[in-house]
Amino acid sequence: MLDATSPKTGSYRSQRLDLHYVEWGRRGAPPVLLVHGFRDHCRSWDFVARALARDHHLFALDLRGHGESDWANGGTYALDDFLYDIHRFIRASGFDSVAIIAHSMGGAVCLNYAGLFPERVRRLVAIEGTWELERPRPEGAGGAADWLDQLDALSARPARRLPSLEAACARFAARHPRLSAEMARHLTWHGVHHHDDGTVSWKHDPLVQARAPGRYDRAAIAGLWGRIRCPVLLVHGAESDKGDAGALGLDRHFQDCRTATLAGAGHWVHHDRLSDFVALARTALR
Repeated sequence: MLDATSPKTGSYRSQRLDLHYVEWGRRGAPPVLLVHGFRDHCRSWDFVARALARDHHLFALDLRGHGESDWANGGTYALDDFLYDIHRFIRASGFDSVAIIAHSMGGAVCLNYAGLFPERVRRLVAIEGTWELERPRPEGAGGAADWLDQLDALSARPARRLPSLEAACARFAARHPRLSAEMARHLTWHGVHHHDDGTVSWKHDPLVQARAPGRYDRAAIAGLWGRIRCPVLLVHGAESDKGDAGALGLDRHFQDCRTATLAGAGHWVHHDRLSDFVALARTALR
């Protein structure tokens, strides 16, 4: 497991919530935001950050409801809420512009952010973050009704603990069989609360599983992507069940876009093919 003391920690405020981040690299170097996906956490980026820290000043965020950040009051989570967390961090840090590497849900959020504020993003690497346009989705009342049903079901569940860290590691590794034992333990260690009786519980708010309907329809999302000025790299895992942005032709929505597919990788491309992903990221950040 990586040295847990390696990155520096910090916090900032977003909509009355205290949000956490970790910081890697040297001050004064070009800033890069690392944005995790659904039910993940900032320490998921440790392996990538360690590889890029020599040349960049990296900030890995815990979005609301994840990692060490506060859970949202009332338990409502929409992509726009996470977008605001990124917006607040960039403003609080005083950066004129940043580069971004983001995964899955984080990738979708950051693609929308770069469309809303194209002058603030210099480079963008999105790992399997184009799912908002990959397949039809419920819109309007249907989507809202599904969200309400999910909230009811999740709210009725009792809080659950796992009997030990080892049990959590085993469950996590079973869900992500391509991970090395070191990586699975590292991600699990930082993804759970450790209780005095030896039990553990996942850090993310269970209600993030019921993501609130977004405010943008498919045409609006495509329009946002078309406003992005910076070079965009869309990364896909060949063995992932998510859509291949290049094969689906989604790169046509961007002004300056490349796609890359890595063999032997699932949805967590940056874990499954770490060295190959780092090589792609280095090139994209130049």
